[in-house]
Amino acid sequence: MSNVVVRLAAAAAALSLAHVAVASDLSHKDEKYMTKTAHGLISEVAMGEMAQKNAADERVKQFGKRMVDDHGKELADLKQLASQKKVALPGAMDHGQKKEFDKLGKLSGKDFDKEYVKYEAKDHKEDVEDQSKEMKVTADPDLKKFATASYDTVSKHKESIDELHRTLGGK
Repeated sequence: MSNVVVRLAAAAAALSLAHVAVASDLSHKDEKYMTKTAHGLISEVAMGEMAQKNAADERVKQFGKRMVDDHGKELADLKQLASQKKVALPGAMDHGQKKEFDKLGKLSGKDFDKEYVKYEAKDHKEDVEDQSKEMKVTADPDLKKFATASYDTVSKHKESIDELHRTLGGK
């Protein structure tokens, strides 16, 4: 009887190891990148929706709509990729993003415009750096393709938000 138990335990352990090997062929850094990116995309969509409601300047509202449209699509693409790679993604923004979201949620009009644009300018600068790095370091071709497309998107966003930041009196 104990021999059967030992064989069953060994078989279960082998299946468990096989499952881990199939679960994700990505490096820990790639999985961490996907998690961080998911947090950011969720945040961008939520803040973009807020911008469409709380902004005074039509250009800020339009930028918010662009965030919802572009980053919403990116998030769907990332979720599909994560599913293929067996990577669990978060379903909400991280603590720092939530704190910023709550802060912006208390503002409206020109006060909102100023703070939202300032936040987005800083955030997109970081996003461009993150995407640029990931598309160079990942060995996974699917993730490289995603990061490259994301780099193109956030680079365009960065140009737009930097211009908007300058015209609204940012530094």
